[in-house]
Amino acid sequence: MKVNVNIDPNIKEDEIIISIKEMNTKVEKILSIITEEGANGVIPLQREERVYLVNPQEISHVFSEDNKCFAFRDKEKYRYKDTLKQFEERFRHNFMRISKYCVANISWMEYFEATFGGSLVVVFKNGEKEIVSRKYAKELKKALLKE
Repeated sequence: MKVNVNIDPNIKEDEIIISIKEMNTKVEKILSIITEEGANGVIPLQREERVYLVNPQEISHVFSEDNKCFAFRDKEKYRYKDTLKQFEERFRHNFMRISKYCVANISWMEYFEATFGGSLVVVFKNGEKEIVSRKYAKELKKALLKE
């Protein structure tokens, strides 16, 4: 992959041009970073009557429960206004789908446990646990081991 950067102090507005042969995961990650909503990249999370502006790196995982979306920041559970799918698309360079109902921050994963039923459980640095579905376990392993 070739990368060209042209710095010109005379231009009025920054412009990014990407020329590709075909779409791939690298380009998708680059696009998600470039097009990330909001200049500051913070996520509004609600808890009680307050709205907190949180950096994505502070969130261990986001999950869907009773048709509502929630995020864990440290050991606290917050309400996220959008859908899980929207969150995943917006922050796919930091988060990875681990089940139909959960996307997880890879940097918050501490270790994995196998259960008696053969399921895989991820344990986050904040002590929270989530089941990794078989459908996503292979992709997770590939991403973590860079295979």
